[in-house]
Amino acid sequence: MRQAQATECWLGRSGTQRRHRFINRRSTILCFIWSVISLCSACATAQQSTLQQLTQIEASIQRVAQQNMDACVAIFDGSGIGSGVIVSPDGLILTAGHVMSTDFPEYEVYFPNGKSAMATRLGRNLDIDSGMIKLQGGNWPHVKLGSSDAMKKGDWVVSLGHSGGFELGRKPPVRSGRWLEVKGHQLITDAVLIGGDSGGPLFNLAGELIGIHSSIGDAVSQNRHARIEEFLQDWDRLKRGESWGELPELVAKDMPSGKAKLGVTLDLKADRAKINFVKRGSPAARIGLRPNDVVIQFDGEMITDGRHLIRAVQKHVPADTCFIKIDRNDVILDLEVRLQ
Repeated sequence: MRQAQATECWLGRSGTQRRHRFINRRSTILCFIWSVISLCSACATAQQSTLQQLTQIEASIQRVAQQNMDACVAIFDGSGIGSGVIVSPDGLILTAGHVMSTDFPEYEVYFPNGKSAMATRLGRNLDIDSGMIKLQGGNWPHVKLGSSDAMKKGDWVVSLGHSGGFELGRKPPVRSGRWLEVKGHQLITDAVLIGGDSGGPLFNLAGELIGIHSSIGDAVSQNRHARIEEFLQDWDRLKRGESWGELPELVAKDMPSGKAKLGVTLDLKADRAKINFVKRGSPAARIGLRPNDVVIQFDGEMITDGRHLIRAVQKHVPADTCFIKIDRNDVILDLEVRLQ
């Protein structure tokens, strides 16, 4: 009897231990399942939060571009085309100093809607690659000035500019990126720039102008912009038309430095390479070119329009001699020009 009781008691303890082990295993499994559910829920919440943030950022980028698009202009200096942005109702335009590569008294400015106007050359500071020109008249579309001082690493920025040059019927392409750092007078971002963007505007997500496109670094993610604070510091000197400084060693790769110049401005809206203005003392002036002349051939290459002529001239270096064919009121002239 005692043996039976003892056996029963032992069996009882073993059953209890098995039940405890089962309960423990069940609790562990339930805890694991609950952890997985909680983790999945947290991931889903995080994904939803991230998606909402990206949606908000996208909406902000679209809003900034729409608000400022009309004030982003293309600037033709008689040699090449860069970008700029109108910053006041009376027509002050900020651009990069190297965009003002010629000393023409006036530049032709093209708007996203295809209209154009003439702007007077003002000042530039090549030390920071800043420049200013001014449209005539008033009531121009313009952007709001901001501050780059409040920016921090990782903040989103919006870039506008006439990438690749002005194209009739195409609005300035919109790019976005992140603020990376400040190096001296320059903002560094990963908002990619290409040729033609120089002088274009950089905005924060509030739609305020914080920089002007200056140059492209060694890496595609190293895009340099002159800080708006530098422009504000030199504002009065730029408005007075003062020019000073020298371009840094690493300047925009799309700048026309070292390329040949003919010395004319062109009607970029025309379907031919029609001359608008001839600079006094330029190669074009020395061979007698006039406004309304149409260039139909340059150095053996048939010319289709003004942008085509710019590219053809910029294939050469100063002092090159080229043959040029002109249509002057249906009279064809064959001339020889030594580029500058």
